[in-house]
Amino acid sequence: MNNFFFKKNLIYFLLLFIIIIGFYIVEDFGIGIEEHFQRKSGFYWLNYILNLINTDFLSLEVDKKINEINYLNPNLFQIEQVPYYGIIFDLPMAFIETIFKINEPNQYFYLRHVTIFCIFLLSSFFFYKIIFERFNNYYLANLGFILFIFTPRIFGNIFFDNKDILFLSIITITFYYYLKYFKKNSVKNLIYLSIFSSLSTSARIIGFLVPISFIIIILLYLINGNDLKKNIKILFIFVFIYLFALFAHWPYLWSLSYYNFLNFFSPFFQAMNPIVFFNGEFYQSKYLPISYLPLWIILTTPVFILVLFINGFYFKIKRVFLKFINVDKSKIFSKFDLWNSNEECFDLFVLINFLLIVFLYISVDLALLSGWRHFYFLNFFLIYFSCFSLHIIYIKFRNNNKIKYIFSFFCFIFLILMISDIYKYHPFQSSYFNKLVSNQLKKKFEIDTQSLSRVHAVKEILNERNNQVSIGTASWTPLENSRSLIPTKLWEKLNFVGTNFENADFIYTNHYYEVNINYNKKYQIPENFYLYKIFSVDGTRIYSIYKNKKK
Repeated sequence: MNNFFFKKNLIYFLLLFIIIIGFYIVEDFGIGIEEHFQRKSGFYWLNYILNLINTDFLSLEVDKKINEINYLNPNLFQIEQVPYYGIIFDLPMAFIETIFKINEPNQYFYLRHVTIFCIFLLSSFFFYKIIFERFNNYYLANLGFILFIFTPRIFGNIFFDNKDILFLSIITITFYYYLKYFKKNSVKNLIYLSIFSSLSTSARIIGFLVPISFIIIILLYLINGNDLKKNIKILFIFVFIYLFALFAHWPYLWSLSYYNFLNFFSPFFQAMNPIVFFNGEFYQSKYLPISYLPLWIILTTPVFILVLFINGFYFKIKRVFLKFINVDKSKIFSKFDLWNSNEECFDLFVLINFLLIVFLYISVDLALLSGWRHFYFLNFFLIYFSCFSLHIIYIKFRNNNKIKYIFSFFCFIFLILMISDIYKYHPFQSSYFNKLVSNQLKKKFEIDTQSLSRVHAVKEILNERNNQVSIGTASWTPLENSRSLIPTKLWEKLNFVGTNFENADFIYTNHYYEVNINYNKKYQIPENFYLYKIFSVDGTRIYSIYKNKKK
């Protein structure tokens, strides 16, 4: 009995432990490269809504914030150029910042960091519930929860990345309500599923695949000869609430013209086309090899998780394939059983989503950059199929305690090694590479694509100089934005000179470029500078600082 209550309540001890750790280390992380733009987007849309409802309440304060952003960050994109980004995180954060008059930059960015950490932790709890309700195993659910959080690249982003991690969080909660709906068939869960499907779509347009997958499942129910009237009603309710919720919370849709609606998806596939350094070669972003995303995932995911994922995915795809080829051909329009239970139906839903993502990646020329962080939502599929793999192994050897204990021991060892890597890389877990990658191979890839090292480097320079210091930037990163996590009283000491190296005391680079540095010399370090410091973790070079020999 005591063991049962321990298993049931272990998740709450894990949550408490991670909350304590998270609040203790959150200030160790830098600021992401897109955070200033996202904050600007939040205030733009808050101002837009305040103007729509014709109220002066907060308007003066919001205008002040917008002017301050434009003054301090003049190089940010204008929101009108890219109005389609979702607002579900940025607008509420802008509102909170305004209401509570949070004016210190480090305070409002730390507030954003704490908030995204809490949202992700909530989604991790939903992932725990998914694994438990699917496999009815507390141990597996707790292990899945730990893997979901402590995958190094994911853990490294949950304290600042309020775009990619937000989408991962929302899509995880959406999958939970899908499972709840098909297990209980309640209208309440269908409504939740519709709403979170709309949130996933506005967070990233690829979230549109979730409602498509749901519709595919309902159509399979129809082919299977299920109640036509009931399933048509389900489709109607889902689509209606989905569209209503999407329109209600996404201001971008409010101002679209008829032409824009006809070409709705076009803007989402238009992106910058910088040069990307990948596997030792420079490519234009739109012409990266198809191996770009798979190789990044393979090199930056713990080997233990990769093996479990491949095994779990293989078993699932094999099971679906065997069911498909064994369909009774004489009853093809009335009998199409691809699942034997609601749990297997959920597996199919997850599989359909994953295959649609793979199909989209292969068929559409996406302009990719920054490793696979725009696809961090795939962590859901990596860990889910890993848990499925563990479930299959447990079932296969459930009567052989010796093998179970040996396998559990190895799982424990791999988990300890993964957490030790998180400790080793702190606070640059977002630059993690697994044990398959040599130190030489690491140099063939872009590392600090989030420019997270900016704050760390500037603080290092400030520690060296007590008076005003001029800092140049030999990489594609807005170094001046790093001051947002530096006390404002120190700002007067900082003079950012960009690529005007002749005026610099120090030059910072995180070796992240948008040009081919073999031919374009805009970031070439002048001869009167020497290498002052290299900061690396586990053989992974994060950033370098050069110092003027004459200063």
